[in-house]
Amino acid sequence: MNKSYRTALLIVVGITLLLLSGVFFPSEETESASTDPVVPEHPLMTVKIVEAKAEPFVNDIVLRGYTEALRTVSLKSQIKGRIVELPVEKGMRVSKGDAICRIDVEDREANYNESVALVKQRELEFAASEKLFAQGHRSETQHSAAKSALEAAIARSLRMKVDLDNTVIRAPFDGVINDRLIEVGDYMKEGEVCALIMEEDPFLVVADISENDIGKISVGDSARAVLQNGQRLNGTIRYISSIADTATRTFRVELEVANPDHNILDGVTAELIIQAQEVLAQKMSPATLVLDDRGLVGVRTVDNENRVHFKEVEILGNHETGIWVSGLENNSKIIVEGHEFVKAGETVNTVTAVN
Repeated sequence: MNKSYRTALLIVVGITLLLLSGVFFPSEETESASTDPVVPEHPLMTVKIVEAKAEPFVNDIVLRGYTEALRTVSLKSQIKGRIVELPVEKGMRVSKGDAICRIDVEDREANYNESVALVKQRELEFAASEKLFAQGHRSETQHSAAKSALEAAIARSLRMKVDLDNTVIRAPFDGVINDRLIEVGDYMKEGEVCALIMEEDPFLVVADISENDIGKISVGDSARAVLQNGQRLNGTIRYISSIADTATRTFRVELEVANPDHNILDGVTAELIIQAQEVLAQKMSPATLVLDDRGLVGVRTVDNENRVHFKEVEILGNHETGIWVSGLENNSKIIVEGHEFVKAGETVNTVTAVN
């Protein structure tokens, strides 16, 4: 029994010495491991950057609009009467002064001739009255009555002449007869429409501009338009409304363009392009853009200490291989690769991207 205790005690002492030997006499492998540098748990992300180079950019304002005739007029009758002749048909082009509709003269020519004869009579009477008045053989009242009779005859003759002239409704300007609303034999009343005439040259391209862009354009600015069929037009801004549409808060803009060949039609969809002021902007790929937590569009940049920042930008337009943006300082370091995997405030390794 005593021998068994002694054996057990020796075994315990041996194990204890073996364990303690590793503490007081560490192995070379243990010493080597304890002196190795600590490897970081998350190595720095490497991103590619480019330096922002601002370039001049003309920020065109593009508006959706349509073509519109400069003038479209309803030719109305100023007298009553029956239509006896229609010299032109729908779609025909006319010159200023051409007859469009003829109304029956009836007794208007006879009335005019009668008024002309009466004027001549009153002129003779007034001439005789002047001589008698000068000789003292006629009172001032009688002389004034002769003068009034002459003036009344002249006024009546003028009215008769206007009535006679109004039997022919004429084109007020060069244009095309867009519609004819009566036929030969119809009876026209005063104010009734005979035909619609549209002026073809010049023509208008009309659009609405937002209140944000209204201050960027002026009357007299050059602009261009592209019609739905691809036709390209150049012109000048002739009118900008001073009152906004209450529903849309937009302002009417009119571009005047030449139409010598009469090939522009009224009401065609058009794109109005107005050249605005020149600004400095940066060209980049749209893939470089990111959204921050607030939903703002921008890019990620790095500072001199390679710390990441978010910079909001404004998209100005497109170019052949990307987009134009503003809001970046010149020589800013923009992350173009790896920006999806880093956040503002992080530190990164940077390499310059090869163009």
